[in-house]
Amino acid sequence: MRRRVLARFGGGVAVAVLASLGAMPSPGPGVRSELAAAAAAAGRLPVSATHDGIRQALLIPFSDHVATVDPAGFPVSVVVTLHGLDRTTCLDAIATARRLEGEVVVELLDYAAPADCRDDNDMTWRFMP
Repeated sequence: MRRRVLARFGGGVAVAVLASLGAMPSPGPGVRSELAAAAAAAGRLPVSATHDGIRQALLIPFSDHVATVDPAGFPVSVVVTLHGLDRTTCLDAIATARRLEGEVVVELLDYAAPADCRDDNDMTWRFMP
């Protein structure tokens, strides 16, 4: 009798864990939201912005990710790289944040297909104000 109770309890725990994993939100919309916020910040930058000012302004939205900003091409373009993205985040970013249209266009570089995603990814977007 005790074994049956433990087996049922263990099965219930497994079902609960699997259900909670399925309920976890996709990371793609978060990446897209951060990119959109950085694009809005890029759109507010004056043409005379310094490289340090550009980096500071564009890094603020990326609180959930390690990011670097290369402002060398400003005001034509700025490159932002998100480092250490896992495979799931990479796949979601390809699906939801490949290209953002607006006052500032944001375009994913290099990741042309889901097969390009690995266990650890450094994904780069070009911001074109």
